[in-house]
Amino acid sequence: MVDDDIEIKPPIDLIPDEYTRNGNFNFYVEAFFSDNDESAIELLHSLEELNFPVKRTALDNPVFDPEWITRVQKTVNDKEYDGILLLFVKMHLELQEMKNIWSQFTAKYCPKLKNKPKIFIFQVESQKGRSVQSDSTARKLKWPAAYETPSEADILIIHDKYDDGKTDLLRQLSANVKEYGEQENIITLISLGFQCNYQPLLISTMTKSFFFQFHSYRGNHLNIRKSQKWIMKEIEKLKSQNLQ
Repeated sequence: MVDDDIEIKPPIDLIPDEYTRNGNFNFYVEAFFSDNDESAIELLHSLEELNFPVKRTALDNPVFDPEWITRVQKTVNDKEYDGILLLFVKMHLELQEMKNIWSQFTAKYCPKLKNKPKIFIFQVESQKGRSVQSDSTARKLKWPAAYETPSEADILIIHDKYDDGKTDLLRQLSANVKEYGEQENIITLISLGFQCNYQPLLISTMTKSFFFQFHSYRGNHLNIRKSQKWIMKEIEKLKSQNLQ
């Protein structure tokens, strides 16, 4: 029996092109949420465990304040960050307000974020008198106005309509990051675990894959790597038994 370690390297053409960074400590993350929101706190804890420096802005009411964006803009323009993730949790936001948020972080206003991932998660509370229904793609949201795609690359916008505690994007995302964060990118993690009629709406101009966790193998190659380790352990067990 051969004792040398077996190494399976993924083909170069199948290695995903991902946004690179030296750790998570230089990625700007800020969440705007009620400080008693357990699902938001759970997700933020998960990100902090991965060494993301999370800034928490507690809300007295779920109403957007334009001064937040002015402050964040100044921060990301004063330092060289690897990217930005902003979470707006269970807030009352109109489509135009959301556009006013993500559009302020394009290269025109934040040149240091050019070619870097800019991720916006909008978890919008359902408002009385507002018609929200599923469309032919079984998305969770359908806005009364046409969807608008950013004209700049490297932006991911996630729209999630929150109705009650039964289906919470942040709770599911937190679980997915822990379970599949090494293997799957953010778009897959957002989609995992939801029934088709509860899928959040994703608008992406991302040119690469964004991962929360680091690993030299991704996707199926990570599965192969894990299987390889399990096989080698089993072989070692058999070898030990034969020596007894």
